[in-house]
Amino acid sequence: MKTNTQFHGNIPPHLIGKHLREIVKTETSHFKILTGYGSTSGQSLSKNAAISSLSKMVKEGLIEGFLPGEAKTKLYPSTSIITQMKFQFESVIKTDVDYGNEGIIFIFIHKAKK
Repeated sequence: MKTNTQFHGNIPPHLIGKHLREIVKTETSHFKILTGYGSTSGQSLSKNAAISSLSKMVKEGLIEGFLPGEAKTKLYPSTSIITQMKFQFESVIKTDVDYGNEGIIFIFIHKAKK
């Protein structure tokens, strides 16, 4: 699976959504992005911006879904979008070496997209 590394500090957080949308236009299946693992505060601005943008893209129907790497071991509420995405996509990535990595987000392109 292709990994895009430019989201790890090379793109300002306010431009991450724009860059994700550009990548989604060219991908046909699924890919992953490397974001920050978190600062001393435990929050990665690039990761938060990516998740926010990806959530919007799911609602808009531009992508089928996404799954942060830490979903492998972290528990989320049953009503969480992450829980729904884990149920839907875990079988696709369960053997990926990055599944479990906090700095990775897996992105799944909408099936109808060409």
